[in-house]
Amino acid sequence: VKRISEKRPVPYIYTADEITRILEMAGKLRHQRPNPLRRQLYVMLFGLIAATGLRVSEALALKLDDIRDGGVLHIRETKFRKSRLVPLHVTVVQALETYLEARRQHAGVCDWLFPSVQHREMFSTTVNYTFRCILRRAGVAPERRQQPRIHDLRHTFATRVLEQCGAERGVVARHFVALSTYLGYADIRN
Repeated sequence: VKRISEKRPVPYIYTADEITRILEMAGKLRHQRPNPLRRQLYVMLFGLIAATGLRVSEALALKLDDIRDGGVLHIRETKFRKSRLVPLHVTVVQALETYLEARRQHAGVCDWLFPSVQHREMFSTTVNYTFRCILRRAGVAPERRQQPRIHDLRHTFATRVLEQCGAERGVVARHFVALSTYLGYADIRN
């Protein structure tokens, strides 16, 4: 049983405008000599999480060979030791193709989709720090005592999907099952 102090934070549901501002600010990050791909990388990373509901750890663990034909991502043994296929919307596929073209010019033979400066998997602490800086610059929820998190993009994705399914009980139940599978949950109650 979790103690009260260990409660999960209340999810923050981003508006479409806030997500747009986050991506715009990611596209305006300072150029860094060791990482010429910084802007494109963070726009794609945060955009991919917002558009698919991936966990940040799942996105950071993606390798180039996890991108399958037809716009599908292979998410390998993540939380709960599950693997799954995640189909992408055509707009995400197009953004990914643009990112991959820029990535080819700067990342060399590294096989990580989102490589660190050392051509390894990125550290989540670096990504979280950058995300917090972007939130401040984008003016997202400045009045909140606890800043929204990257993981809240996942909650936002799930909320928006369920909002589109209508109110009929059977339809909602089917959407819950499908969404639970898509997001990689071991149990629908989560």
